[in-house]
Amino acid sequence: MQAPIINRQSIITLLVLLLFDFAIFNLIASQTAAKTPSTLVVPQAVTVGSPFLVELSSPGRLEAVEIEWSERVIQPSIANADNTYTALVMLGTGMNAEPGVRSIQVRARVDGRNRTYQKFIEILPREFSQEALSVAPGMNKPPKKLHGRIKRELAAMRGALRTDSRQRMWEVPFHRPVPGIMLSRFGLRRTFNNETKRRHTGLDFRAPEGTPIEAIAAGKVVLVGEYYLPGNTVVIDHGNGVVSMAIHMSNVMVKEGEWVERGQAYGLSGATGRVTGAHLHLSVAVHGVTVDPEPLFEMGHITGAAAALQPK
Repeated sequence: MQAPIINRQSIITLLVLLLFDFAIFNLIASQTAAKTPSTLVVPQAVTVGSPFLVELSSPGRLEAVEIEWSERVIQPSIANADNTYTALVMLGTGMNAEPGVRSIQVRARVDGRNRTYQKFIEILPREFSQEALSVAPGMNKPPKKLHGRIKRELAAMRGALRTDSRQRMWEVPFHRPVPGIMLSRFGLRRTFNNETKRRHTGLDFRAPEGTPIEAIAAGKVVLVGEYYLPGNTVVIDHGNGVVSMAIHMSNVMVKEGEWVERGQAYGLSGATGRVTGAHLHLSVAVHGVTVDPEPLFEMGHITGAAAALQPK
């Protein structure tokens, strides 16, 4: 049987038509994405001392995202999954924040075009309880010869808590560091030996001596110290401004520069430093601001709560 005659001109015409159809499809898809507004999710209100999430998502290519909040400019990392670009950032209000309405502004490049979005967040007042504790006299009022050491140690801890690496390693909800119940809450107005007044900058967990302390998220150990007031201390950078610190530990199982996975034990609870007994004190800083760790363990992913915004 004679082979069919292939018309070269017909093949060329068919290829041209296919390329034209493909180009039209891509043009329609890109125009649809361009018409789909980006979505910014911001809570309407947060309480004093609380962490919260902000999320910008877009079907168009998302680049150069900057979030301006509380006189700081934060650059979150950007993820791309299921044809959606997402920038997720953790922010927070300090325990001394003034109640009222604040603005949050987000700048981004979407499909090559600069966009600006703005929303407002109400900071609600919060009542903090009081707590009276008794400690050894030398822990309440350390001798003058130790003042220089204590000052240097506190400066090292504050510096570590301000670590702000670009890449986010944390996921929500965060991992509980120990199974014990929560004891003294964040923000308590404490009195030591009826004299010295301090604010509680973390969250205490019941943890008998020797309880493994597990990382609340993956991250890099940025500080390990044996300090006078906080005792054995470990600070972990979880990325994009989120840093955790565990103190009063009986044993430290990591060194500075080491990587820890979420849920990995990196030390044991204890009663070192200024304490009334063995427990875990956990502090969390968000972009240098110490916040209440408690909401992190119940914080859910942002889904469907956003109103679509058109750029200004």
